[in-house]
Amino acid sequence: MVFLDSRLCSTGKVVQFAVRSQFERIFAKNSHTFYVELSCVSVNRRTSRRLVHSTMASGKVISSALSVEKRQKDKEAENKMVEELVEHLKRIAPFNKRWQVIETINQGTYGVVFSVQDVVTKVFGVIKVAKSLANDSGNASAEWEGFILETMFKRSEIASVVRLLDKGMLADQNGEGMEFVVLEKAGVPVKDYIFESLGPLRKLRAAKVSLQMLKGIYDLHQQGLLHRDLKPDNMGLCSEEQPVTLLFDLGMSRMYTDGESDIRPPRTCCPFRGTPEWASGHAQKGREQTRFDDLIAWLYVSCELFASEKDPTQPLPWTYRTNNRAQKYLKSIFCPARYLLQKLPPQYYSINTYLMTANTLKVPDYRFLADRVYEVVKKYEEEVAKIPEDKLKELIVRPEDNNTKQAAPPKIANGAQAKNEVGAKNVVQPPLPP
Repeated sequence: MVFLDSRLCSTGKVVQFAVRSQFERIFAKNSHTFYVELSCVSVNRRTSRRLVHSTMASGKVISSALSVEKRQKDKEAENKMVEELVEHLKRIAPFNKRWQVIETINQGTYGVVFSVQDVVTKVFGVIKVAKSLANDSGNASAEWEGFILETMFKRSEIASVVRLLDKGMLADQNGEGMEFVVLEKAGVPVKDYIFESLGPLRKLRAAKVSLQMLKGIYDLHQQGLLHRDLKPDNMGLCSEEQPVTLLFDLGMSRMYTDGESDIRPPRTCCPFRGTPEWASGHAQKGREQTRFDDLIAWLYVSCELFASEKDPTQPLPWTYRTNNRAQKYLKSIFCPARYLLQKLPPQYYSINTYLMTANTLKVPDYRFLADRVYEVVKKYEEEVAKIPEDKLKELIVRPEDNNTKQAAPPKIANGAQAKNEVGAKNVVQPPLPP
């Protein structure tokens, strides 16, 4: 009889664990949906296809038991409610008697994101309006992001993260409260800034963006925060005249320190946070993320910044791969560096070795990483300085002509160098290791 009772207790624990795990997965999915819908950047078709494919291939999908017709009806009802909310918010603008709506960036079940301008100072910004739901996840996430930004700039005014300009509460068309935050607008996408130039100038810009992105990660880590969703769409430049890279969309960030500045003990079970395309292999296994996971994501983003095209066929070795085993292998320590870093300068090989072999419980050596990237910056600065002024203007491509497939540096006069250049174009890309 005792044996029967122990079996019943064991079965109850298994059922309880399964229910809790399913609840955590659904909550993680809802949190990710909210984060995407309230992103400061509108996802284009190509990026959306990459995100969907990487999510499906990595298994980070929650299947639904609803029929296709039921989901379609729910989607239509949600779209109607969203349109009503957008029209209501446009009618009550300017918000706080300051922020006038310019255009809609994103909209969804969880809220709306507008591009706005201060009617007094003419400063541009991005406003996130989170809709109040049954579990209040929208308002809580918006409030969390506002709290993070407000706290960061009280401690460090030079952090490479967008600034909080305003926050408050609004009422929707039904009179329910909605949290809103107004963020500094980093309006120039980093890839547009990099790929509007050619030759050494393009690589110099990529190296500077990579270094400034590392500085933003360091600023977050110094405040005890992990970003957990670093990707090219989550950073931008202040302007062409002030090409300072800023990180934004901190809705998935998490404190990795406690109140005493000690590292919080890792959780035994934690839902995945981030985007599978740029997440580290360690994070995709559902393990507690550390500072090194942010730095590995930074390395993957740098691979795209140094690519030969703005939208290559396969930006990263695992992009569009349906084999989950191949994805795990390519994000492990066994991935050949020559395959992952084939477009990056040699200094990134030592960075890759360090990030893949370091003790993740220790403080990362940010100085080592910054020194290696700064070597790349100095190298390309010297190359750009040797280019005549008239030739340097030819390295800037107009936005409407910015098709990087046809882009090429100025012609090389030396015949031997030209021959080597032709041979380099015919190099076959290394195959995926078995």
